[in-house]
Amino acid sequence: MGKEIRIHIAGMIYNQSLTGTYSLVLKEEGGLNRRFSIMIGEAEAQSIALKLNNAKLPRPLSHDLMNSIIRELNAKLIKVVIHEMVNDIFHAEIYLMQGETPVVIDARTSDAIALAIRSDAPIFINSEILETVGIVINEEELRAHKQESAEQNLTLEDLTGEKLRYISLGTLQELLDQAVEEERYEIAAKIRDEIDLRE
Repeated sequence: MGKEIRIHIAGMIYNQSLTGTYSLVLKEEGGLNRRFSIMIGEAEAQSIALKLNNAKLPRPLSHDLMNSIIRELNAKLIKVVIHEMVNDIFHAEIYLMQGETPVVIDARTSDAIALAIRSDAPIFINSEILETVGIVINEEELRAHKQESAEQNLTLEDLTGEKLRYISLGTLQELLDQAVEEERYEIAAKIRDEIDLRE
């Protein structure tokens, strides 16, 4: 079994080829700066994004509830480890301490990560898995990839704040013209705000 390598969330990209799914991009800390992505569902993507953006909700989401239960049971989430990959599916474990007792719980990787970021717990991956799935990519290539992914088959209905960040100015202007022409003024305002941020 390989050693544990610490990783963190590098970004999230909407998956154009499979409706309702997102690619969560994870990045090695230090080392070769390798990245890999896991496919997650819309609910998990929303849960992760809301926490990363420190959004305040009137009622707790499922992962907020789970985190509260862990605290109320006087347990502490120590770390999350992506320890195995079977048939291209990542398997994760959540490591807890309840008093002096260690507890290890099998979990979906997306759920484990959503809990980890709520507890400020580190996320690790087995080095042997990272050797298999990790790719070295420079920042310029990554920006180009995000922009290409964001612009592919794009419609006004698809637009979110996350996607707008990765769309070129030229395409943003085209989308703004389209939104105004279709009298979609709320969307047009969001696009205009993004253009203003760049100029």
